[in-house]
Amino acid sequence: MSDDPLLAWRRLFPILEKKTYLVSHSMGAMPRDARERLRAYADEWAREGIEAWERWMPRLRETADLAGSLFGAPAGTVAMHQNVSTLAAIVLSAIHKPGGRNRVVTTDLNFPSIHYNWIRHREVGLDVHVVESPDGIEIPTEKMVDAIDERTLLVVVDHGIFRSGCLQDVPAIAKAAREKGAYTFVDAYQTVGCVPIDVREWGVEFLAGGSHKWLCGGPGAAFLYVRPDLIPKLEPRIVGWFSHARPFAFENEIEFAPDAMRFATGTPNIPGVAAAREGIGIVAEVGPAAVREKSVRLTQKLIALAEEAGLNVNSPKDPNRRSGVVCLDFPGAEAAERELLGRGFQLDYRPRCGLRVSAHFYTREDELLSVIPAIRELRRP
Repeated sequence: MSDDPLLAWRRLFPILEKKTYLVSHSMGAMPRDARERLRAYADEWAREGIEAWERWMPRLRETADLAGSLFGAPAGTVAMHQNVSTLAAIVLSAIHKPGGRNRVVTTDLNFPSIHYNWIRHREVGLDVHVVESPDGIEIPTEKMVDAIDERTLLVVVDHGIFRSGCLQDVPAIAKAAREKGAYTFVDAYQTVGCVPIDVREWGVEFLAGGSHKWLCGGPGAAFLYVRPDLIPKLEPRIVGWFSHARPFAFENEIEFAPDAMRFATGTPNIPGVAAAREGIGIVAEVGPAAVREKSVRLTQKLIALAEEAGLNVNSPKDPNRRSGVVCLDFPGAEAAERELLGRGFQLDYRPRCGLRVSAHFYTREDELLSVIPAIRELRRP
């Protein structure tokens, strides 16, 4: 009998009975009751029709606030959306003004989807400054800080770098941005629910994330935090009827919602939010601190075994600099991914990274460590 109390949650995730699930950094396991929440949504739609909105709207706000509680966001400061890429575009539309600051500082290790937003705005005057990694694993904090100047409008920080799991020093970078009068946008999709975060301590203006990784919520339920004092000052140009203070009034002139809903756009993804609610609630109950303690403990053991096996570890060895994912590379890693999936190991491969492997609160230690002997068998000589 294991003495790990977090394993009691395993019974809520059916896939754990059949698969060695080491891919929560990419797609969290589905909670059993997420199906019931989706069924309830469908039943309400079938039974109540348009009147179901009276149930859906409060749940939308409740889910936003519940997600926000995982990173210290006050109620009313988080809005739900379908994906972070759109949220990044909405933020940019609220802060980029003709004749104003025009520089965005980002990195060559940031997730490409959001990066596309910045480079597509070059033709309307945005200057995108890309800080390059010296090793493909981390971005030195001093390089980020040195890139921020009086021209800088926005500093984009991936809290956890998807190619390596490296954690960036958000407080130090955000402080440097504030001192130069710039905003900070944190993409925390790779860390929310796995690494404790407090946006108030960080002092960041924006933080975005979503449900389908560590929060076990499935795709289509992303969220955006906006610092409370900024909400009434910012008016995005990318808007929709849910950005309005009274969306069901159907007025032609927009009066922005007084809270973070002004950063919403059109009709929200109600079924996506319904599916996400269960996983977000479970992670909130488990607690990011407990998830983090276990994640560090297990991944440290994984790294030790990987090094013994002669694998290249493309992640920081210092747990304080690493999120919940460990990147293991070796000749034939991409082909090994397919073979490992066929053997029931749930993990993934990324170019210039290798196999990404992670432990979550429901992971058994023997499951995580069993991937190393399997890799030994498959590794090319």
